[in-house]
Amino acid sequence: MNGIKGKKIGIVGLGISGFDTGIFLIENGGEVYISDSNINNDIKEKSIILKEKGAKIEIGKHTPEFFKDVEFIVISPGVDERCDFINYLKKRDIPIISEIELAYNFSKSKKIIAITGTNGKTTTTTLVGEVFKKANYPSVVCGNIGNTFIGEIKNIDEKTWIIIEVSSFQLEKIINFRPYISCLLNIDYDHFDRYSNMEEYIAAKKRIFENQTIDDYSVLNFDDYHTKKIMKEIKSKKTFFSFLKIFKGVYYENGNIYLRINNKNLKILETKNLEILGKGNIENIMACSLISVICGIDPEIIKIAVENFKGLPHRMEKVAQIDNITFINDSKSTNPLSVKNSILSLTGKNNIILILGGKDKGFPYRQLTKYFKNRVKFIILFGQAKERIKKELESSNIPMEYVENLKEAVMLSKKIGKKGDYVLFSPGCSSFDMFKNYKERGDVFKKEVFSLC
Repeated sequence: MNGIKGKKIGIVGLGISGFDTGIFLIENGGEVYISDSNINNDIKEKSIILKEKGAKIEIGKHTPEFFKDVEFIVISPGVDERCDFINYLKKRDIPIISEIELAYNFSKSKKIIAITGTNGKTTTTTLVGEVFKKANYPSVVCGNIGNTFIGEIKNIDEKTWIIIEVSSFQLEKIINFRPYISCLLNIDYDHFDRYSNMEEYIAAKKRIFENQTIDDYSVLNFDDYHTKKIMKEIKSKKTFFSFLKIFKGVYYENGNIYLRINNKNLKILETKNLEILGKGNIENIMACSLISVICGIDPEIIKIAVENFKGLPHRMEKVAQIDNITFINDSKSTNPLSVKNSILSLTGKNNIILILGGKDKGFPYRQLTKYFKNRVKFIILFGQAKERIKKELESSNIPMEYVENLKEAVMLSKKIGKKGDYVLFSPGCSSFDMFKNYKERGDVFKKEVFSLC
């Protein structure tokens, strides 16, 4: 991509990504046009700041003529490219790219570690960042995790490792974006409000490997069904993590995580020493360990950094133990795969009271019933999807009950719970029927649990 000084550039969407993109383009001499169909206090505040810097902005609508003279457009990840406005721009042959594509083209470093997957992206990205910090590797952690790649450009030089969480939405509009290491943690049903079918979703995810060559690396989940189906298409050096004893890579066995290279096994760590719970988190740690080893970091440093990692809120987070009943906040669980991993991570027999529900995104829940046996004793359902989930889970013959809100769910779980039980709040749905996001949902759950103390 050539310089941007003097060019007219459009931005669709004024969230974090759109705002940071606008700042970058203005500071580098671009003439910036920003359009967002929404209007709220946050958007108004951002628009005031950008207007003062010289941007032209429309909010509350998309007007086709507003972008009539722009040379290219940067689309925010939250904007569905199937909308009428984007289709209009495509018909006019205006190039449309994502924020990570823009940042890649202007980044002084190409030492990029890109991490994607249906579940575990944020935890794995954070973990890799902690390991690199412990190893004194110059690095920035950015992307879908919160702070944007484009917003970090000023902090990146030739020696900087860029550890970036990327979503399928961000990958939709890449052209040259090429990670040195591309990590795919897993693929499962998600975002069916954005994609027509599973094939579309997978097609977006696998673009992370699109520009890689044999000089690059891919870090792959050997156990993941959908990942195995696309392996032949990946041109980079393939490395694997697994719960099986694989021939090369990182694997889990008898409570330990091992690195296997040149037919030798090196124990990286014992999972009993970890602060974080869950089968999914063990996968995240294996992926992090493999990425770190590829980058030349000593396994002892990996061990120390991972064992000191306390985990992130709303991901298998121990909230409290009340009358020997353990309450766990897993509000980040927004699909069936994350529910499965959370259930499998808890020990004991018939001791899980599972709270499920939220906005219905059309996921198949029937697949979960095989993991309930001898684990789940009771299911509490709430939210928009509760009736459909109940129908899909009836074959499990597990008692189920509806509640209206999380307050009722917590009170009922405490009433049902016995010594040694887990109350697992792992909704398996998005939060937008009742909450602003999964964080607010998790905070409400924790507040209701603390009210019992």
